Amino acid sequence: MVIIFILMFGAIVLVHEWGHFITAKKFGVQVNEFSIGMGWKVWGKFHDGTLYTIRLLPIGGFCAMEGENEESNNPKSLSSKSPLQRIVVFAAGAFMNFLLAWLLFSIVIGYSGYGGNTIKSVIENSPIANAGAIAGETIIAIDGKEIKTRNDVSKIVTDGDIVYGVSIRGLDGNVRVVPIKPQPKEGGGVALGFYAVTEKGNVFECITLGFSETISWVDKTIEGFFLIITGQVHLKDMMGIVGVGQVSAQVWNEGMKYSYLAAIMNTCQLAALLSVNLAVLNLLPLPALDGGRIFFTLIEIVRGKPLDQEKEGYFHVVGFVFLMGLMIVIFFNDIARLMG
Repeated sequence: MVIIFILMFGAIVLVHEWGHFITAKKFGVQVNEFSIGMGWKVWGKFHDGTLYTIRLLPIGGFCAMEGENEESNNPKSLSSKSPLQRIVVFAAGAFMNFLLAWLLFSIVIGYSGYGGNTIKSVIENSPIANAGAIAGETIIAIDGKEIKTRNDVSKIVTDGDIVYGVSIRGLDGNVRVVPIKPQPKEGGGVALGFYAVTEKGNVFECITLGFSETISWVDKTIEGFFLIITGQVHLKDMMGIVGVGQVSAQVWNEGMKYSYLAAIMNTCQLAALLSVNLAVLNLLPLPALDGGRIFFTLIEIVRGKPLDQEKEGYFHVVGFVFLMGLMIVIFFNDIARLMG
């Protein structure tokens, strides 16, 4: 299980740092070191001006660029490039994580299928059951908006205080519109109360649905960070690398109840979720994160002149220390949960 987690986490970090690396190289930036992992160097090879390394701790990685955190007169330094080029380099890691999540979600949907708009079964005494819907009928629209998948329903039906006009095609082919007020779900949200027939899509449909799933999880991740920032989610509820490792073992074991392929698909889905989280986290406008560097670069554009790199570097160091402290706190929370 440890090996699976290391491979999964390493792949997510590799894709992220490769985004920084490939754009930096494209703009002629000197990359001093490209590393997977943190801590002591286990392996290293110098090629074309860059030291490629693998380090002991599989908890991150980095792409060290000339002039990223220090003054440099090197014409190949990052600081010598235009603000727009620097923004592209900073944002490329998150962009690659977004693409990775999109790819993985598309693969998982291609394997497991997706919930369509045909009702497989209704939950007893649920709103849609009380409206007379039965298995085999199809939801074709809600409040006039076309429905093709189960996710389409979830995107529209979000308010438990609203009565929605649900268009249902019956077994006889006739369409009727019924008013339905959704009911609250355990853990939050609302539902009409039905299970959908699983559909198998073609390649184009899987790619399209994979993109929609990625966007959906980006929205959920942003909402989650908002809850953290506003204090609605506490530190003790947050999960770090130990907790993620535990979850990865659980999803693998759950999949192994069916087959190796099912376990791999479960892991791919978890990797996609983590990749989305890493993308969103890195774009937050906080010091030491890519979003923080983009924020300072935007300030430079507004001012019309470069910022003092020494002062900016100080902010990033303070931000890095804060993030490391937060990671340590979350790490001990993970340990406490394991022991409890």
